[in-house]
Amino acid sequence: MKLSIVICLYNTNKEYFEACLKSIRNSTLKKNEYEIVVVDDGSTEKYDEIIKKYDPVYVKTENRGQMAARFLGILISKGEYVAFCDADDFVTFNYHKPMLEKAENENADIVINDWAFKTDKTKFVCGDDLTIKNDISYENEEILRFFASGKGKMHSYFVLWNKMYKKSLLLKAKAEIEKTDAFSKKYTFSEDSLYNFFIMKNAQKLVNTHTGYYFYRVHSNQSVLTQGEAGLKKEVDSMTFTLNTMRANLPLGPYREEVENGINEWAELMARKHYSFAKGNDLSHMYDYIKEKYGLDKLTIAKASDSHAYVITELLGDNFLDIERELYKFYISSDVNLIYDKNDKYVKKSVDYIIKNEGKMPNPSSNKIVIVPKRKIKLSHKLVYNKLVYKTGLLLFKKGSRARTFLKSKI
Repeated sequence: MKLSIVICLYNTNKEYFEACLKSIRNSTLKKNEYEIVVVDDGSTEKYDEIIKKYDPVYVKTENRGQMAARFLGILISKGEYVAFCDADDFVTFNYHKPMLEKAENENADIVINDWAFKTDKTKFVCGDDLTIKNDISYENEEILRFFASGKGKMHSYFVLWNKMYKKSLLLKAKAEIEKTDAFSKKYTFSEDSLYNFFIMKNAQKLVNTHTGYYFYRVHSNQSVLTQGEAGLKKEVDSMTFTLNTMRANLPLGPYREEVENGINEWAELMARKHYSFAKGNDLSHMYDYIKEKYGLDKLTIAKASDSHAYVITELLGDNFLDIERELYKFYISSDVNLIYDKNDKYVKKSVDYIIKNEGKMPNPSSNKIVIVPKRKIKLSHKLVYNKLVYKTGLLLFKKGSRARTFLKSKI
């Protein structure tokens, strides 16, 4: 078994969960080279029909938190490599297979792939995310340096779900985390950052590829969304615990000071985020608590540069899933006439991969025709999701203001 894809499940919307499993099953991965491992962390919701339909390795436990669920998934997995997928997210059909090939061909411990946001309104890629924009290759001490250089500003640096890991590396990091008191905290906000710190601390090679998208679904029931005073306090406690644990476990090496500085800037960014939330939600009595936990004398509101990576976006189109469906038809078909837009970089890249790796050439004379539609993007989306509108919003509505919070929720 080459790859295990671990999904942690806790009362997830059934439609989302099934879409997650379906996206992995309908992929370029071969049946004999991967498995799906689902760890149900004590859900009260019943998923029997979905589990029966997609037949993953399935285990149900009492509710112990996502970190414990992920650790269990790793322990029962059989793959040399492990990837994580949140139960409410999904992937494009050619996401994991090229990551596995890259890992094997380059003997990489970690492979990063591209990702995108999926909201109720649209799907878009953050064009200034450096792991999407650039080709990356780091070794040994450079890897933790890379991790800290993100300074908390980009999801792609510190989340688990856009990466594939050597299982042996995950087990080593797991052993180090278990020496901390992370389990007693049951945090869900910053656990990816904590785990990735220990993973990258011990990794020997990290690379990336650009073959598809992991769709991070944005919805109102996410555990990472700040909700009220209790939610804010839990976030502050979680983040400061994680950052302090990183500082206490910094390895000796040429980049130690640089890594520590990156973590400190990350802490300042999170303090600004939490202060801005408190300010916009009439939680002024939390100011002193935030200052104390982050060790700061003064709090400042969030800066425009804090979210720079999310300013420039590329819309994937309202019909992106239709595009995916037709590309998958070409992948599973033989002797087919393929019609597609060669100017669409994602579509052309997908077609080229299938031709090169599966040996399937389009046959113009075939009666079987697969037509990959062009992207359809609403004019309203083009107006909203662009740099000028975002910059204007920053000028008109201050970070932490009620108007800003309202507009953010609507967009």
